[in-house]
Amino acid sequence: MSQNKILITRLRNATRSAVALPPMGHEALDVLDGYFLQCLALQQRLISGEKLTGWKVAFSGAAAQKRFGLNEPVFGALTDVMRVEAQGSVDLALLIQPKLEVELAFVVGHSLTPGDYSDDEILAAIAEVAPAFEIADCRWEGWSFGAGAFLADNAAAGFYCMGQIQKFDPVQHASVTYSLESEGMMHGGGDTEEREDTPLVNLCWLIRRLLADGHPLEAGQVILSGALLPPMNIQPTRYRLHMLGTELALSFKAPSGAT
Repeated sequence: MSQNKILITRLRNATRSAVALPPMGHEALDVLDGYFLQCLALQQRLISGEKLTGWKVAFSGAAAQKRFGLNEPVFGALTDVMRVEAQGSVDLALLIQPKLEVELAFVVGHSLTPGDYSDDEILAAIAEVAPAFEIADCRWEGWSFGAGAFLADNAAAGFYCMGQIQKFDPVQHASVTYSLESEGMMHGGGDTEEREDTPLVNLCWLIRRLLADGHPLEAGQVILSGALLPPMNIQPTRYRLHMLGTELALSFKAPSGAT
């Protein structure tokens, strides 16, 4: 078995056992290595019966990119087994070291084939938008990784959850307010228009990058915009995201025997 397949198998087993792997040296994999391994692992997941449902943006901010020696964001893939229902519950025993992220989810309205597209053409291909949670879950112990290892880990994509969908308007949704709370405690909020890495900028970057890499965008696929608040450790409670005039709620259940 090749070293690539051994690493993919180790990562897959880490997911199944919910036990983190010891970190690799930060220079062990470069960005190209990481994307190659991510693609190889995705192919295996699709062969096993999973369906590609979309993509996520990561490291969209300049500070994160500088930390990992990058000059642009990175991305990971989403599949149908990663989606959890709104208002539902997630068992923390299934996860390794999860963090909760607040996101905007965009739904592709019509397919795009590889080619050159303007921002307006990309935005015109988006049909719907929704509030969303991403449950990021890193398989490297202590969230310790270099950029290549992060990509091999599929950019720490764990689960995602989408709220009420509404028609997308690129003017109206250039400014979206949001706030996150649990048990009456506020965890932060803001306005997307005030960010350096706005969701619409991240959306256009990711679609353009995917198409340049030869990945067609299919109608119905989801794009997660990147975290709007700093990723936070998840507690066994119910989180409520207020965004787009709606509330998205998701509960987390403590592992059996946890105190």
